[in-house]
Amino acid sequence: MNNTGTDIRRLFDKPAKYIFAKYADIKKKEGADILAGDNLKKLELLNPGKSGKRLAADYYCGKIADVMLAGTAAVFIMAAVWLSRQVQKDPVKDYRLMRHGVGEGDYSMELNAGTDEHDYGSITIDVKERLLSDEECDELMDQLYTELMQEILSDNESLSHVDKDMYFPTVEEGYPFTLRWESSDYAAVDSSGHVDATGIGDDGFPVDIKLYMTYRGREREYDYKAVIYPIKPEGDELLLQKLKELMDNENSDSADKEYYKLPEYIDGRQIKWASLKQPVIPLLAVMTVCILLGIWFGSDRDLRRRYEVRNRELMIEYSDFISSLQLMLSSGQTIRRALERMVADYKRDRAKGGAVIYVYEELALCTKKLGDGMSEAECYEYFGRRCNIVCYRKLSALLVQNLRKGNDGLIEAMDNEVHIAFEERKAVARRLGEEARTKLILPMMLMLSVVMIIIMIPAYLSFGGM
Repeated sequence: MNNTGTDIRRLFDKPAKYIFAKYADIKKKEGADILAGDNLKKLELLNPGKSGKRLAADYYCGKIADVMLAGTAAVFIMAAVWLSRQVQKDPVKDYRLMRHGVGEGDYSMELNAGTDEHDYGSITIDVKERLLSDEECDELMDQLYTELMQEILSDNESLSHVDKDMYFPTVEEGYPFTLRWESSDYAAVDSSGHVDATGIGDDGFPVDIKLYMTYRGREREYDYKAVIYPIKPEGDELLLQKLKELMDNENSDSADKEYYKLPEYIDGRQIKWASLKQPVIPLLAVMTVCILLGIWFGSDRDLRRRYEVRNRELMIEYSDFISSLQLMLSSGQTIRRALERMVADYKRDRAKGGAVIYVYEELALCTKKLGDGMSEAECYEYFGRRCNIVCYRKLSALLVQNLRKGNDGLIEAMDNEVHIAFEERKAVARRLGEEARTKLILPMMLMLSVVMIIIMIPAYLSFGGM
């Protein structure tokens, strides 16, 4: 799997190098060098002995290739989503929505409705399952009557103050009854629950609502008393209300059919129904841009993190390094010979599978410069600059001073430096411990919350049971 991913990634290497080369040429003509900068310095320090320009070029080409790979993957995903939506069957056919079979449950669908002159927006349609006759039960009818007392209110506060459409279902899930509604004043409340308070005063208008529950010819009657208050729909709300009234009229007697009939015309204009599709493609496009930006800037963040880890390791290794150097100098070896021996020991350890230690990588580069003809003073100064940490700069200055003034006092100075280095290491260890403790605060708080929940919930339930 990893090999496959690597092979796919390599397909973008050449295009990335081409894009990088073209952009570099453009910036060069403008008098700018895109390889120069802080990233170049970090890459050189993280890879001793390697060409900084080459490292920077590979770094930026890799970033471009990663962005191209992610962008291509996003394009394929968006294309697949678009194609799947194109071949998806439209649920609206001949102004009908197919019902589920008996026992398969109801479902809801969100559709767009509109004519050439007006767009009604999105409408949620609840398509009931096809009804199945069953044995009548008086207790269930009474239970359903009590439940409907709240359901028929819909968005109204109570039956004593009705100023919005009510909910008069023809069937109720879980009950095998056919429901029929009658009103003492159909102008105020019709059999579908639509409320029209035209002409009603602010004092309200009482209406008697009768519910007939029918099962295989047997029928029981229940009464509700409502007080209607004025509602004044206007504009789009009035048009939408008229459309919903048409929908109710079309399907008032179709509860036992296998389809939900949608109205075809309103006010002499043909209605165009279309399934409502979520804007998936724009969302994917936004996510793609965020991912590409994350990849691009994430590479710089990763480089900074690696550079910080390298500096921290240099600080931690300094005490062992200066102690080993002081021990060799005390045995009578010259500075150059001591450094070369330390590098040789490190290389033998690396050949046996030892870990990479940045200070010895820098020291190996320093001794290589000595072999290439660089003077010792320049080489030690070069070592301090590359380590770029105060303690190493101080050590390089001490070694250069020894070359100029002789070996007098070198051992004592090294002894003092070893003592300071170990004190610094203790301080670094304490600081890292404090950072680790700070990072553990959030997990510890989460664990404490879980423990409190485990303890408190049973105690609360036990108390409630009493």
